[in-house]
Amino acid sequence: MNIKYLSDIRNFIGKLIDPVERNKTFYPLTLSPIEIANVIDKLQGIYDSPTDTPHDGNTVSIESSINLIDMLDDSETTITVVLPGDSDPSQGKISVLSPLGSALLGKKHGETITFFVGNRMNRFQILAIA
Repeated sequence: MNIKYLSDIRNFIGKLIDPVERNKTFYPLTLSPIEIANVIDKLQGIYDSPTDTPHDGNTVSIESSINLIDMLDDSETTITVVLPGDSDPSQGKISVLSPLGSALLGKKHGETITFFVGNRMNRFQILAIA
């Protein structure tokens, strides 16, 4: 397991848990406090279980490449879930703190996710995880 990867996750969790750091680093957040707590739980699960590989190909984690189909218009897209500092939507790199990134974290192949951005409902199905 990549030690730098785990160290980055641990540092990221620390910034999310500390309210002062969270406001400095991630303001404005696109997630509610409950959603942030959910992301922290998922990330701690990745960090705290060294026997599991973070890229097992079955579960979405940070640095996973996911092939999705938009169930509202049948378009396909591939994205990678990354830490906020590495986010670049033009390159398909979506922050774990974005509505899509947080909804995908921990999901498995074939699952469908539904989330809202503003008043628009979005629904995607996971076709593949790498």
